[in-house]
Parts: sequence; structure tokens; C-alpha cells
Amino acid sequence: MTNLHDDDEPEDDDEPVALPAAGTVLDEIERGMPLLPGQLHVLSEPSPDLLLRILRMWPKLTPERRRDVLAALEHEAAEHSVLDFHRIYLSALRDSDTATRILAVRGLFEEDRPEIMRLLLPMLADDDSTDVRIEVARTLGQFILAMEFGLVAEDDAETLIAGLRDVIDDVEQVDEVRGAVLVALGAASDEATAELISEQYETGSGTMKIAALKAMGRNASDGWLDLLIYHFDDEDPEVRATAAEAAGLLLLDEAVSPLVMLATEDKDNDVQVAAIKALGEIASDEAERILNRWQRERHEPHVREALREALGSVHLITQEMRHGQGGRPDFADEDPPL
Repeated sequence: MTNLHDDDEPEDDDEPVALPAAGTVLDEIERGMPLLPGQLHVLSEPSPDLLLRILRMWPKLTPERRRDVLAALEHEAAEHSVLDFHRIYLSALRDSDTATRILAVRGLFEEDRPEIMRLLLPMLADDDSTDVRIEVARTLGQFILAMEFGLVAEDDAETLIAGLRDVIDDVEQVDEVRGAVLVALGAASDEATAELISEQYETGSGTMKIAALKAMGRNASDGWLDLLIYHFDDEDPEVRATAAEAAGLLLLDEAVSPLVMLATEDKDNDVQVAAIKALGEIASDEAERILNRWQRERHEPHVREALREALGSVHLITQEMRHGQGGRPDFADEDPPL
């Protein structure tokens, strides 16, 4: 018989400790106890038994509680990238509460699993909420980006593009959803998508025209810049702000001077903010110098906040380049060109 001292007890990572802990968390969720961040981690990648218990518990929660749970899980997943709650989000896609479905779709924003894409596509036509369908379009836009990086199989990519184009072509679908889908599809670099963007810009409703401008930014083609700058003088401030945001996404140095003029001369707060943030997206040496100079000056609160966010984007991009993750040259050890 082997004697084991307290400090000699064998360690077994496979001991069924997590499941009771997770069960305790579910009990507290069901009783309406506070959602403590660290405790929610045990719900990551739930086992089949735990997921079954979640499914049984879910209808017993009030809509407010279900929303709180999903929002808390999304926050934790954003803070800790190793956490995976996608099975819980999937279980809430057919929830009777609209806001809960929106949160469930939003929780899947970073996913690239093809089976999730195929579950979301029908919701563009089937869900009875416009807001849910718009959120689905935004999430599917991430799959388009993944497709552009070669992370989506060819047959899945074809299914995705065909499904999105069907919604855009459906004149019975509300323009808010068709526009969101056009923006999502805009990240595709094929010629057919560019033609579709041009078509909606030229012949679509006001909503579709604004969506087309947004899609131009996601399309990342240099050829859209002149058209976007043209709209910096549009009489509609929403159009000017949209054009500024899209111009920033193109990441072209040629956009800096027009954006500076827009930020300093436009009288609309939202347009100013859009132009400043666009400069932060471009993150060139010139853009950074201008943003830093503006930050040292006295400005209204909305401008100060926009500058803070823009410079935050610049610093993040700079860090990525210094670690070899960006495609722009690293001027960290040189004086920036004047």
C-alpha cells in the first residue's frame, strides 16, 4: 500500500472538476446572481452534457437575463481570445427575443467555421427582424474578409457570395438589409463585386448609395478614391462622413490632404470625427504628425475623443509594423519625411 503525503497527491488535469464548477455557475446564472467575469470562463468550449444543461436552462431565464449572459460572454471573449463560447451563441440564434438574437449573432463575429456561415445565411431572409438581418450581414462580412485571405473553401465561398447577391437582388427586401449586405460583400475583390457596387451607387436608392460608398472603402481598390473625395463636398453630411470613412479604409497617402481639409473646414461634428478617424486608419507619417499637432491644441470634446481614438489606431498599426506584421516600411529609427 502506497503512502501519499498531502504534497505528494497525484495531479490529474482530467479530474471532473470543471463540470461541477460550470454547473455551479449555471446555478448562479439561473438564480439571477451577479455574472462574475472569471467564473464565466468555465463555460468556454462546453462539453455535450454541459451544453445540454445550458439548453434546458435557457428558456427559464428572462429575456433580460439572457441578454446579460450573452453580453457578458462577448465581453470576456473580447478580453481573452482563447475563450470559445460559439456553441452558446449558436444555441441562442433562434431565441424568441430579438435583442438576444442580435447578441448571439454578434458573438459569432470572429468565427470562420463554414458550418456557422451556412447557418447564418438563411437568417438574412428568414429572420423577422430587420435589425437581426443587418447584424447577420455584418458577421457574414467577416467571412468575406476570411475568403479574401484564402481561409474559406472555394465551394463555401461560392455559396456565400451567391447568398449575399441574392439578398441584394431581392427588391422586396428592405434597403437597410440590402445595404448592409452590399457593405459586407464589398470586401470581395472580384470584378463582379466592383460592378455591383458601381451599379448600386448609380441607380440605387439613397440608402443603397451610402452603402455603396461604404462598400468602396471595404473593397480596398485605389480606383474609388477620386469618387469618394468628390463626395467630401456633398450637401448631405451623412454622405460626407461616409465618404471620409471609406477613404480612410483605402489607406492611401493621397487621401490625407483632402481629409485634413474636411476635418478642419467642415462644420458638422460627425464629418469632422469621420475625417479624423480616417487619418488614423491611414496612419502615415504625415497623418500622424497632423494628429499629434491637433492633439496639442484646444478642441471641443468630440474632436479630442476622435483624436484619441485615431492616434490609438496609429500606435497599434505602428506596433504591428515593428513586429513585422504590417506591410508598410518601418521608419521607427528615421526622421519622418517632411
